[in-house]
Amino acid sequence: MGKGKFRGQRARPRPPDAAAILRLAAHIQSCGRTGDLRRGRALHARLVLTGAAAASTFLANHLITMYSRCADADSAALAFAAVPRPNLVSWTALVSGHARTSAHRPALDAFAAMRRAGVAPTEFALSSALGAAAALADPRAGAQMHSTAVILGLDAELFVASNLADMYSKCGLLAEACTVFDQMPHKDAVAWTAMIDGYAKNGVLHAAVLAFRDMRREGLVGADEHVFCSALSAAGGLKDGLVGRSIHCCVMKAGFDLDTIVRNALSDMYAKSGDVENASRVVKMDPGGWNVVSGTSLIDGYIETDHVEEALGVYIDLRRQGVEPNEFTFSSMIKGCAMQALLEQGVQLHAQVIKTSLISDSFIGSTLVDMYGKCGLISLSLQLFDEIEYHTEIAWNAVINVYAQHGHGREAIKAFDRMTSSGIRPNNITFVSLLTACSHAGLVDEGLKCFYSMKDAHGIEPKEEHYSCIIDMYGRAGRLDEAEKFISEMPIRPNAYGWCSLLGAYRMRGNKKLGEIAAQNLLKLEPGNTGIHVSLSGVYASLGQWDDVKAVRKLMRDSRIKKQPGFSWVDANKKTHVIGSEDWSHPQQEQIYEKLEKLSERIKEEGYVPDTSSLPLNLEDGAKERILRYHSERIAVAFALISQLQNQ
Repeated sequence: MGKGKFRGQRARPRPPDAAAILRLAAHIQSCGRTGDLRRGRALHARLVLTGAAAASTFLANHLITMYSRCADADSAALAFAAVPRPNLVSWTALVSGHARTSAHRPALDAFAAMRRAGVAPTEFALSSALGAAAALADPRAGAQMHSTAVILGLDAELFVASNLADMYSKCGLLAEACTVFDQMPHKDAVAWTAMIDGYAKNGVLHAAVLAFRDMRREGLVGADEHVFCSALSAAGGLKDGLVGRSIHCCVMKAGFDLDTIVRNALSDMYAKSGDVENASRVVKMDPGGWNVVSGTSLIDGYIETDHVEEALGVYIDLRRQGVEPNEFTFSSMIKGCAMQALLEQGVQLHAQVIKTSLISDSFIGSTLVDMYGKCGLISLSLQLFDEIEYHTEIAWNAVINVYAQHGHGREAIKAFDRMTSSGIRPNNITFVSLLTACSHAGLVDEGLKCFYSMKDAHGIEPKEEHYSCIIDMYGRAGRLDEAEKFISEMPIRPNAYGWCSLLGAYRMRGNKKLGEIAAQNLLKLEPGNTGIHVSLSGVYASLGQWDDVKAVRKLMRDSRIKKQPGFSWVDANKKTHVIGSEDWSHPQQEQIYEKLEKLSERIKEEGYVPDTSSLPLNLEDGAKERILRYHSERIAVAFALISQLQNQ
């Protein structure tokens, strides 16, 4: 009876012997290397059935590693939990596996549990945990692991120290990163890369370039694409083409000039340095063809150097080659359209943004708000702002700037109040737009209140551009005595914009003495600016001091300073038309001047009286009026009106 009781039962499988365990471990490793999760799970099931998974910590550790390499962090954690007596290798596999699969918080939690279990980590587990802290920008966790490294005597290990320096730099603690780096007895390419990348990402660009130079002087040949990209990024941020070209030489010597990531960094560096010719050359020499990153860098370079037509050409070439633009491409292109008020091209880009489903991107939405505002369509600009799902500081800055451009000072202040009420912190750019809005609307007291709230309420130290806005505000309001007092009490000297604002105010009010002071200071900052001499002669002309006017113009002739002719441009009939003063070269000149005569008669009927006070006295009144009538801006307006009528 007892014998028959077990007749239908299977005998328990015997655990594999040592040789079988090694074979199984090799199979598990193979699954991890190839990422074959399906086969790995099948092996795991077999080990569970045979009892080997629970009996052999060695095999369990291989399972944890296999799941980690297959990016299955949850299964790795379950495999670890099934180990009855996890050892140092088990803990290291778990921590490293979580970090490798970007499960950074679980990696830190596993490291903490490892310490609570009384297991001293190896340099590999410690470095993995430091990498997780760096990815999370968690300096508190990183500092705790630094203490652990010191206690265990691992802080001098090259691998650990490099990760410590990287962690501190990614957390923005450059002083601590430098301390760790300086205390390293030996430095390899990884350590140097951590510092160069840290400097570059924290905006200490000059230090990043110097660190790259020192690394090269050390004779290290282990520089990879990451360190080259960081160094090129720093050179681009500095707009230093000379340094960038020297790094380019290093790139070529190291054989990374065909690497796509490095080529993207090269084109970006040249574009930011204003060298669009070399940026274009790098992009077009790419054997892999154009890509969205390098193409966007080239477009941005053209936009920053005010070559919008060339940027449009690059954009068209990108589309012809089948490269889909991303949010950065569209933002750069829309920015270019805003700079030159190219409404038609901007509308087309807006349509393409909608087609590519990027319209919900806050950054693109903000650039569209800015573009329509600069093209004069303020209602559409405000409508687009309201349609942005999440209003970032960039979106708020854009709408405040739109109000500033159109002289709606009180609306700008209301938008600023809504911005701060929603929990978005203003920045330097916010206050430049806000103060400009107050200045253009004549809201001096409100502007001063905003200015003094910068530091007191928002912890923002005013910079020269903010002080210049206040100077401009006083100047526009005619409160010149207050402007002088403000300048005398400023902690910094006014920049060119500030002095230019004052010079314009003094010109309008005929203040010779102060106009001369403003002009002298402006000439120190911008000695080649012909507009300074013209404005100063305007001050003298407004006072009727024609001898002084002649003296200024003689000085310009003697110094070979020529007043550049003024031009206006208008976008009509899918083309940009550039028009000069008294321009008789346009093919539609007859219609333009006929329209201009009608406009001049109409504005006179409305009460317009030309201001000829700054024009020479030796001219007849008719000649003076003619100079004003055929100003390039008036000709451009007349041409735009007849073009609009022809298209209707």
